[in-house]
Parts: sequence; C-alpha cells; structure tokens
Amino acid sequence: MKWWNQTNWELEDELYKPKRKVNNRYSHNHHHIIGSFYSTKIHRPVNYESLGERLFYYYLEIDREIIRYYEQPVEVTVVNEDGKKWSHVPDVLFFKRGSVPMLCQIKESEEEAMKDPKLQLVNSFCEEHARLQGWLYEVIYPKTLPDVIARNLRHLKRFLRPRHYYPQWENRVAQRLIHLRSCSVRRLAGTFGDQIDPLLLIPLIHYLIAVGVFTTDFNQLINSNSLVMFNQENSKMQINFKERNYSDY
Repeated sequence: MKWWNQTNWELEDELYKPKRKVNNRYSHNHHHIIGSFYSTKIHRPVNYESLGERLFYYYLEIDREIIRYYEQPVEVTVVNEDGKKWSHVPDVLFFKRGSVPMLCQIKESEEEAMKDPKLQLVNSFCEEHARLQGWLYEVIYPKTLPDVIARNLRHLKRFLRPRHYYPQWENRVAQRLIHLRSCSVRRLAGTFGDQIDPLLLIPLIHYLIAVGVFTTDFNQLINSNSLVMFNQENSKMQINFKERNYSDY
C-alpha cells in the first residue's frame, strides 16, 4: 500500500513529534513572531517561530494534496571540520500525495542563506539524512512569495474550520455553481437569498475554495467579488516557494 493511502498515522505521530520547544531566543528584535494555531488537517496545535514558518504551514493546511505534516520532526547530527558535533532540528516534514516525503528548512532570504557557511554545512547533513530515509530535502523561502499569494493563504486559512450548518448546504451550493458554471462569491450566495441569509453562505463558499472543491484565480485577491468555478478537473494548487511560479487554484 502506498503511504498516501494509509489512514492510521499513530506511528508517524509518535516518531515525528516535535523534538524541541518553540522559543524566541533569536527574536528579541522581532515581536510576536512565535505562536501556534489549531490545525484542521492534523487535529492538534501547530507551533511556529517565524512568520515565514506560519505562512508555509498555512499552505500545508490548504493544499489538499498534503496528507500529513510534522513540525520540528527529527534531530540531525551535524559535524564541522573541527570535529565539533551538535544536533539540528529541521523545521518540517510533510507527506504529499504522489510524492516522496519532503524534509524542509524554512528561511527568510535565499541570498542570505547562500552566504551562511554554517547553514550550508547543516543543509548537507540534513540532505544526507533525508536521502537515507528515502526523502527529499529542500530549503524554502515563504516570504519571497508575492504579497497577493501570501494574503490569499492567510485569508483562506481563516475559513478551514467548518461551521455546523455547512453539511446541509455544501451540496446545494456546489450543484448551483455547476449549473451557473462560474460567478462571483457574492452572487452565488445571493441565489439562495429566499432560503437563507446570503451572509451565512459566503464563509461556506470560501471554505469550499480553501478545500479545493471550488477554484478561483489565486493570483488575484480572494474576496466576495472573486469569480469561482466548480473544480471539475481536480486542479491542484501549485505554488513554488523558490522560482516564483504560481497558478490558479
């Protein structure tokens, strides 16, 4: 059985539970960059220690091809040329449908990271650790995303937790959009105005965008005026955190 078909993650949950506590010892000049949020994907609080980490975790929450992810998942022993050893904890390990697991380090700037010899040493040991596990390793830079992409990720994350009335309306709203082919969020909600307050359906429509049932142009700010369509072709989110290639979702 391929791992992306598995339903029991108890072994991985124990094996890759956080290896260190989030702290702000490197953030004395930057306020409020550590914290946590509740994950609707892995059903527990997720801790972050930079805004870049939080943004990337939002992406992992929204991309429905991501099956599971773990922050602070493993300890990697690093040895420098003088023989000094220390343990390094990469930022996140994630499992994506149809791909090998990916171990990632999240950094602010690619230019600065490339100039840091200690980070380059750490990367070499992390890459080897990943290779031995049958994973890939990559350093990613979430804060290089265009502002509109970052804002859309933050926006959609707010709608991931379903409300109690969604189940009775999801299918009806989806069927209506299939019939209309495409329309704005506001107009779609308004077509049910004789049955329910349209303001209650706007969060549902954003939820259906966030979970991939509906599609919209991710390169434009997502709001009540956004044009939405039913995701009949099962389009996947494609956001490249290094080469700035972005597509519709």
